[in-house]
Amino acid sequence: MPKTIRYGKGRGSVEITGASRDMFYQIIKDADPIIVQVLEDTTEKLAKDSEQQWLVRQAKYGESKGSKYMHRTGIRIIPPNTIEAFVENTAPYAYAIRVGRESSTNIRQGKRLADAVLWSPAKASVDKVLKEIAEKTVKRIAGMK
Repeated sequence: MPKTIRYGKGRGSVEITGASRDMFYQIIKDADPIIVQVLEDTTEKLAKDSEQQWLVRQAKYGESKGSKYMHRTGIRIIPPNTIEAFVENTAPYAYAIRVGRESSTNIRQGKRLADAVLWSPAKASVDKVLKEIAEKTVKRIAGMK
């Protein structure tokens, strides 16, 4: 089950919590369980991989604020008929983190960390997700005959 369900997009979006959250999730899952499962698996993997690669501030530059552990996944309902999965780092400064010259990583110096370990892999996985959804859907339809 996704950790977050949001209705709307941007500043006007609302997070759905409690019993309503469970109800909305069940409705979405009943509509197409294959798509929901593939999207959940993919976003969980993206979040886990990003968290593993997320750099931590070196002690000599001050204490880390823990952005490495601020990843979350969810489903967003966008009216009138769009459902999308998301993964985000909720640290308010996450997008501003840049890779330093003394970093122990193969990410180029000066590159934004979130772009390198979260958004680029997400963009790269789109075709794989679509292919997986199509394959599982065809198998389900073939199994109905």
